[in-house]
Amino acid sequence: MDYRYQLDKIRDLNIGSGQSYRGDCVFCLNRNTLSVRHENGRLVWNCFHANCTAKGMTDSELRAEDLEKFLNPSQTEPSKEFVIPKHFVTIFGNNKAREYVESFGITDTEARLMYDVKQNRLVFLVEEDGKVVGAVGRMLHPYSNTAPKWYKYGTPPVPFIVGTNKYIGFIVEDSISACKVALAGFTGIALMGTSIPNNFVSPIVDRVDSAYICLDRDATEKSFKLRDSLSHIIPTYIEMIDKDLKWLTVGELKEWGNKLCETLRP
Repeated sequence: MDYRYQLDKIRDLNIGSGQSYRGDCVFCLNRNTLSVRHENGRLVWNCFHANCTAKGMTDSELRAEDLEKFLNPSQTEPSKEFVIPKHFVTIFGNNKAREYVESFGITDTEARLMYDVKQNRLVFLVEEDGKVVGAVGRMLHPYSNTAPKWYKYGTPPVPFIVGTNKYIGFIVEDSISACKVALAGFTGIALMGTSIPNNFVSPIVDRVDSAYICLDRDATEKSFKLRDSLSHIIPTYIEMIDKDLKWLTVGELKEWGNKLCETLRP
């Protein structure tokens, strides 16, 4: 949906500074699905209906051209495809990789998993629009004293995202946690680190209508920075965790996630 068209319609609501609006959407006309805030000189809007693409803001830390790309993704340049190395093989041909996947209960994940023979890593392929654009690998036992635990292959232009729940996404640090979140029925978003590059914002808000940032308590400051990067576009919340989500069972994640979802419902 064109950004300028959206902005004109939102401005027609005449929402004063410090005020907010929650009501019928002026774009899709669905009842009580449009949220608009006017704070700190910034208009922020989002429709929560699954078939409505209305969302945006009047300014942010993103450059103007970045915002245009977010609101009009058809104008962006296609990402370069990542060539899968020959030393990436199926996990089912390697006992260590298969056992590691089974230990976390993510065998049935929809994510594409492989094994890096050269670096002894479980590999999570990063995809965008069905195309592999990068990968991230977790070192398996025996561990190296010199190599990092996690290794990024190439320069993925998007985070590792798995799951199809449009309503809510859980932002985590690692791909294993993201897979567990997806198996629980939500969308898992792994940053492959604790920062959001500007080019990660668009794919996140394109996949989910709201987000919970779930990082360790020792990453509190980073969690608030992440929230500031996203909250101008979609509702974004922080849920400090004492235990990585990958260590929870799928049943525990479902119960925990559903409780958080209930707090979001109008």
